[in-house]
Amino acid sequence: MKNRKGWALFLIVGLSVAAALIASPAGAWLLHPVTPVARDVRSLFYKAVAITAFFFIVAEGLLLVAVLRFRAKPGVPAATWHENLRLELVWTAIPTLAMVVLSGPAFSTMKYMETIPKSDVQIEVVGHQWFWEYRYPKYGVIFANEPLVVPAGKIISANVTSIDVVHSWFVPDFGIKMDANPGRINHVWFQVDHPGTFEGQCAELCGVLHGKMFITVNVVTPEEFERWIEQKKKGV
Repeated sequence: MKNRKGWALFLIVGLSVAAALIASPAGAWLLHPVTPVARDVRSLFYKAVAITAFFFIVAEGLLLVAVLRFRAKPGVPAATWHENLRLELVWTAIPTLAMVVLSGPAFSTMKYMETIPKSDVQIEVVGHQWFWEYRYPKYGVIFANEPLVVPAGKIISANVTSIDVVHSWFVPDFGIKMDANPGRINHVWFQVDHPGTFEGQCAELCGVLHGKMFITVNVVTPEEFERWIEQKKKGV
């Protein structure tokens, strides 16, 4: 009875932790993705979970059968065999084949993420200890310690770098996490479906105030974006 209560408690705690992680801001890409990249990543995640869950259930089921059916019994000698080459080949080949099948959509998603399409707006994201600087080269607009503003429905390409240590620009709803490395420019893109405010944070330990290095992205309509740009150019 105690063992059953222990396993039940373990299961409840495990499910609670999993639910908390999914419901946290870091799990936003899973619950409500707002970019094509985030949706692609979520689809790949579901496929991976489905395949691995199948093998997990089969393996744990066989283990449970072995524990219950073949446990030690008085007067019954233990089995002496210790290998079955054919069985070992089968249970190695099947998961390997499953991983090969999964690698197709995985590589497709990676290529989709890394292929930067022709952008409508180009920005530069520069990490500092401990704030973000944003630049709009086309408009001559530069600012820091303010929310990034981009138009909804438009393709945004970002050149991400740092001037001091390694940072990471992470906005969960966008399905984006791009390292900002000193002396190197990394490229990322996103296209947000609708206006809104989206939060993120530096995801690379970068010093004592790393936990305060927040990210806010205000996604507005294209018309609002043009008005905002004009105000910024005037220094408003």
